[in-house]
Amino acid sequence: MKKFWVGIPVLFILALLSVVLKIQISHHGKLMNLSSDLSFSDKFRRMDLSDQALTSLQKLEESGYPKGRLLAALLPWNNFQTPPKVPWNLETFQTAYDEFASYRGREFEQFLKSSEAVWNDIQVFPVQDKVTYENSWMSKRNFGGNRGHEGCDLMPAKNLRNFYPVRSITHGVVEKIGWLPQGGYRMGIRSPKGGYFYYAHFSSYFQDFQVGQEISAGDILGYMGDTGYGPEGTQGQFDVHLHVGIYFTCKDQEEISVNPYWILRYLEEWDDFR
Repeated sequence: MKKFWVGIPVLFILALLSVVLKIQISHHGKLMNLSSDLSFSDKFRRMDLSDQALTSLQKLEESGYPKGRLLAALLPWNNFQTPPKVPWNLETFQTAYDEFASYRGREFEQFLKSSEAVWNDIQVFPVQDKVTYENSWMSKRNFGGNRGHEGCDLMPAKNLRNFYPVRSITHGVVEKIGWLPQGGYRMGIRSPKGGYFYYAHFSSYFQDFQVGQEISAGDILGYMGDTGYGPEGTQGQFDVHLHVGIYFTCKDQEEISVNPYWILRYLEEWDDFR
């Protein structure tokens, strides 16, 4: 009997050590989620959020934290599992932010820039009229060779070209404009945090925009159309729609695409102009 009672503290200590070890392993794993190439990873580019995550994000933003900064800490801390097991809160964010900044500072700085580039400057849902759109990230496309769909298509209620105005999602500067075989008449706007917002298949532009021209969030850029998939002027190869692409520039100046779907869902719910 005496040996039995002596063994209880030993078992308790072993159990306690096991719990501590599991916590340390979990903590280490969370820190390792912030790798040097996380910005280019499928799990970040896929931007696979949820309605619950967007609601938590919006509530946290009301506390004065920019969206990109919040997500830069919360997504890798939760191993990109959204919806999170519990709603995101400021305590979780602050813990994650401090840990990443302290122990993975270089990686966190790079990832923070990428996250802010695609999230911080968004203000306006690009179409005021009712549209439908799906999460078609990386679905197959074959014009110009087999490739994945690096964007999101917004479909209007009626298949009418030159009728539905397209608005700028962000403030920024016109970086590219004109014809592309895949995108038809398109425009690319660079936002203040460095995000590149790409709008394609215009039937016409709202005005004679010039490269370097400043744009404000909500400005009309042009009208939805069905241009593209051929030489300049080609139209009618698909239904009228707006293709939205969102990119950030990595350290070697390559443009990396991210899934716009949940970004658009966020704007549709909490558009600053609605």
